[in-house]
Amino acid sequence: MNKIYITKEFTWCMAHMLANHDGKCRNIHGHTYSMQVEIARKEGGVIDHKGFTDHGMVMEFNDVKGIIKRLIVDRLDHAFLYWKDSTDPMEHEIASILRKFDRKMVEIDYRPTAEEMAIHFKGEIDQEIQKLGVYVSSLIVWESPTSFAKVIA
Repeated sequence: MNKIYITKEFTWCMAHMLANHDGKCRNIHGHTYSMQVEIARKEGGVIDHKGFTDHGMVMEFNDVKGIIKRLIVDRLDHAFLYWKDSTDPMEHEIASILRKFDRKMVEIDYRPTAEEMAIHFKGEIDQEIQKLGVYVSSLIVWESPTSFAKVIA
């Protein structure tokens, strides 16, 4: 039996900053993120339920889209990603101001690098889709057109 994968791509805009970074990224800045999520069935192959809507598929693309938009994209689009354990007092002040003025901010417990995001997003998506008999075989977070982080199952 062949191992087959499906991939869905997503895009959103988001701001962040990197505490203790020696370069420009210590400043608040934004990216247009892209993410590619590759999914496979746990037992390999495709669904073999003749007469059902998902027969011959790894998973319905529209279902993948709905889950990932809800878990990741809709939550993060046009938000400031706030690392609650940041050692930069300015990051906490920015978060406080955003809260005060009811602006979109998402609090996280990891440093907001592309690498950490990829690891976190994969875990979050896997937890949701396991019950469907599929898993994330790889996930890529593009921070720019030339820079990405990839996590593989």
